[in-house]
Amino acid sequence: MDFFARSLAIAGLSVSLAACSGAPAQSRPAAVAQTAAAPTPMAPPGPCALRPSCDTPFPAPSKREFRHNRSGLLASALGPRHRGRDLFLLPGTPQWVLGKFAYGPADKDLKDEDIDVYLLRGCGAAWEKVGTYRTTEDEGSHPAVVGVADEGGQIFVNLAQVLPGGPLGEGRHRIKMVVAGDGTSVDLFLEVLPAGARIVVTDIDGTLTEKEEALVGDVLTGNHSQTHPGAVDVMRSLSGRGFFMFYLTARPHWLEPRTREWLRLRGFPPGIVHTSVTATGRMGGAAASFKSGELSLLKTATGLLPELAFGNMPSDVDAYWSSGIPRTFYYKLADDARGGVKHDDYRTLLPSLGELPAVCP
Repeated sequence: MDFFARSLAIAGLSVSLAACSGAPAQSRPAAVAQTAAAPTPMAPPGPCALRPSCDTPFPAPSKREFRHNRSGLLASALGPRHRGRDLFLLPGTPQWVLGKFAYGPADKDLKDEDIDVYLLRGCGAAWEKVGTYRTTEDEGSHPAVVGVADEGGQIFVNLAQVLPGGPLGEGRHRIKMVVAGDGTSVDLFLEVLPAGARIVVTDIDGTLTEKEEALVGDVLTGNHSQTHPGAVDVMRSLSGRGFFMFYLTARPHWLEPRTREWLRLRGFPPGIVHTSVTATGRMGGAAASFKSGELSLLKTATGLLPELAFGNMPSDVDAYWSSGIPRTFYYKLADDARGGVKHDDYRTLLPSLGELPAVCP
């Protein structure tokens, strides 16, 4: 992630990003459509089933008029950059739906507009409508929730208080948030954990992607970079032994949907995805602080700490070491691993990790 955050600061790159990410969906680079094929099915990786993909088709939403003319002008001129916030949860705790709605490379907030929220409970076969909620107008209109501050254009919904069928039970649940005025949407996932859940946390850029800087090319071209040989197999093997996946990256928050799509296309097991909460991402010490903060929030919310962690940069070492994660693995790390395992090929990790006891959810 360090390279990408640094690259965003280079003069001229922001212009290129604006041309690519701020365009309406129909004028995005053709490479996006060419690479968006479904991943090749893979053999079961272990005794436990992977977390469900939650791919039940969503019925076409019916659009309504925007509440404000300014919103219609915003949506017609700029491409959407909406995002949601995945969460690990425990039964009996608040079940927050956190969404941000904005347009264009300048991240112009969609304020005081209706968002229809839908739920695919337990990744089942039927979508249900939760309700309609209005985006905030001013920064701080709503108190911060699990590390997410209100910067305008956001919704904060506690499902445990509003679901007609009662709070979500254990399992994986998909939320779709639809802008009523233009039908654009974004997803998030809530994972209600069972007792004794085990979690794996992994960085993405340079750790899973073929190069640390691969994302820059992906954003500019619309392509989806490759991954290191064996990385998919390792993560699938761990998921197949009952571990829950936590993809933690210091990428900018507007890249959350693209990050989720890349993981799906490359065959990584479904999990919870967290990007930074900034528009330019984090690097160096800021990336380490962000990741250690996210791990602290996870422990506060669930009492759990990941048992295994994967990274490739000194910032990953700092975050994992300060958080007390017992087993860590670093791809081609030149610096001190602070007791972690250095490696240059994921395939060498498969024999030992494949012998870990399976505890299926």
